[in-house]
Amino acid sequence: MRHALLLSTWMLLWMSAGFAQRKWERSLQPFEISAMPEGQIPSGAERLAREITMAGRIGVAAGGPFIAFSAGWDEPGVATANSSLRISTSSDSLTWTPWMEVPIDPHSLQTRWQACTELAFLPAGTRFYRLQVLSNQLGQGRLMKRIQLNFFDPGPRPTTTAPSTQEVTSTSGCPCDKPAVITRAGWNCPQTNNPGYAFTTVTHLIVHHSAGSNTSSDWPAVVLSIWNSHVNTNGWADIGYNYLIDPQGRLYEGRGGGDNVTGAHFCGTNGGTMGTCILGTYTSTNMPDTARKVLTRLLAWKACGSSINPIGNSWHASSARNLSHISGHRDGCATECPGQRTYNELPALRTAVADQIAACNTTTSLPQIPGLQQFRFTPNPVRHGKALALFDLAMPKRLLYEVYTADGRLLYTSPSRSIQGTTSIDIKGLDRSAKGSAYIVFRLDKSSFVQRVLVE
Repeated sequence: MRHALLLSTWMLLWMSAGFAQRKWERSLQPFEISAMPEGQIPSGAERLAREITMAGRIGVAAGGPFIAFSAGWDEPGVATANSSLRISTSSDSLTWTPWMEVPIDPHSLQTRWQACTELAFLPAGTRFYRLQVLSNQLGQGRLMKRIQLNFFDPGPRPTTTAPSTQEVTSTSGCPCDKPAVITRAGWNCPQTNNPGYAFTTVTHLIVHHSAGSNTSSDWPAVVLSIWNSHVNTNGWADIGYNYLIDPQGRLYEGRGGGDNVTGAHFCGTNGGTMGTCILGTYTSTNMPDTARKVLTRLLAWKACGSSINPIGNSWHASSARNLSHISGHRDGCATECPGQRTYNELPALRTAVADQIAACNTTTSLPQIPGLQQFRFTPNPVRHGKALALFDLAMPKRLLYEVYTADGRLLYTSPSRSIQGTTSIDIKGLDRSAKGSAYIVFRLDKSSFVQRVLVE
């Protein structure tokens, strides 16, 4: 059942100088589809799919490397998405690109619209669009009622920028430093920090992919476009991710508010999480090594500083699930994210993060924990399961340690005990480990560090 365009429309054009470094333009085009009251098909035609075609000018031309497109819509009377969307574009209204499907974004929960699409990237210089909406796909006699189109031109890359990269030295008692991060000003986020941000105690580190292109001439423009989609299509307060990493290994500050701010990225159950998004699609392609190295360092910094065992798991109250401390988005709900290839890498990533924490601790004279003056583990490699941990403390501490296999299986948990001064501890549980790598997580009061052990 094909229908011509039956709608009323208005358009808003926004322009911003950002931080005087990047001039972008956004066109929000809301449509009321007024063919039927409350979007309902007349009796007798309930099972027929309905195609609505619309066309128009995009309305943005800031000279950016692409036009980013997303859409959101409402469909009264249906619990799940009932429509699909295809777009074709043109620079001159004469020659048109092939029709491209713009899928519904399974990540977009708790949005202002009943359904929101993934972000699509249209060619630079695009000026016109044609849109096909196929509605009533559930065969329940319900149609899309209203839709908003969001066209966003991030503008050209600035020729000069203010300093935008932050070097961060650890102050948490863990010697693992945070990788250099491109600040929100560095990717020209137009939004200042909101004093109403909520904060959380992070216990689980969630890995995502953006499900977009794996190549770009301007990755900061991609980050800015994700922000625009999350805020102006989804209706969220800010970009959903806490951090983003591009394929060249550059780390971007995501949601404002600082460390431990609650994001919008994990199936509507964001408490207790930090979300990191690798830009690109990693369903059948491996994450670039440059991105993997930065991800490892970022997660090591957070895990070490927040006493999160990177190879362990625990109850995540927000999702009511037992989750690995380093998990993929799909561990919280049905989604392809973070891509099958990245998901397959998570066991190796957990081990790499533990190794990074161990390397941080061994590159300094001692783990930087208040009151710990000296630490030594001997012998390493371990033979016959026997080893000693030697502590020299300036103040009393409660000590507990856990022994893990390389794949994160808990072998032994020690009793908690008070130690002070110079203390030698016989390490138990290593005799339960197979030959190869094992990890010991030492906890002194509320601080912790990881010791990698080679078992022979």
